[in-house]
Amino acid sequence: MLRDDLQLIRKRLEAAENIAIFAHLMPDGDSVGSVLALGWALEDAGKKVQYIAQDPIPERYQFLFQFIPGGKNPFIPEPVGADCYVTPDISSADRAGAFFQEHPEIPVDICIDHHVSNQGVGKLNWIVPESPAACEVLNAILPELGLSFSKRISSALLCGIITDTNSFSNSNVCASSLRAAADLIDKGADIFYINHLAYKEHTIQEMDFWRVGMTNMKIDDGLAWSVITKAEREAMGIITTDDPGFVNYMGNTSGVKVSVLFIELDELTTKISWRSLPGYNVAEVAVCFDGGGHKAASGATVRGQRMTDLIPAVLARTKEMITRSSEQK
Repeated sequence: MLRDDLQLIRKRLEAAENIAIFAHLMPDGDSVGSVLALGWALEDAGKKVQYIAQDPIPERYQFLFQFIPGGKNPFIPEPVGADCYVTPDISSADRAGAFFQEHPEIPVDICIDHHVSNQGVGKLNWIVPESPAACEVLNAILPELGLSFSKRISSALLCGIITDTNSFSNSNVCASSLRAAADLIDKGADIFYINHLAYKEHTIQEMDFWRVGMTNMKIDDGLAWSVITKAEREAMGIITTDDPGFVNYMGNTSGVKVSVLFIELDELTTKISWRSLPGYNVAEVAVCFDGGGHKAASGATVRGQRMTDLIPAVLARTKEMITRSSEQK
């Protein structure tokens, strides 16, 4: 990866006047944090920025809106009149929502990402697959893009790093992650406050989610999985499809190598999340279902198929990967 690529990205951003930055579908903390941090840095540099999210921003990340006058949510469903399109933390164009499919004449100008499955979404790409969070990537490159830090930018970046590393507990956390966090704390980010609101705090409805998830959980030869139906979510009063950390909880069960959570969004749409111990590459399984992500944490959203019909195929593919990987150890 050549540092010259960053200079090309910098020149493209400097030439733009109205920049649209996209969160991915069902945005998580790294998506929200990277969009806000990059957008705020560009605004500080005098650019007009549009913040785009097709899906609602989960409530747990909305504390970042306190840095916006009036605490207003800046996200809108699609851009209007932009001259530069940026996708941080997005591994394929469809993960940005319907916009690029509905406007094939409009390219992704710049992609800044960390997913191993990303083959190059943009005309210009900066992809660091060894990094556990897109916010960590941005923390490293903002100076080379001619952009500066502030308390709100540092807070958004630390939010993304904390949530995508599960508070620095994932297997891909490295020394650079801890150095980045320390650097952001020095720049004004409050690690206790961010960790509590973005990662630890939960609602009664989320506790109900865990209760139903544990009731439905099954374990078989190193694989743990559970199912949350749409009817169960509605009964709990949960509108968001964001998993409040249950797939990670399953993965921490003694003897479990891989955990899988199925969330029924509607009759023909299912969200799947995988987590794994080192040595078990769930990204290769997710790709089989038009998903992607990291070796230890991946996801997919499958449309056009009932969840009950989908589950056996996903479990079979996952078990095959576990068996093959175990034999190679």
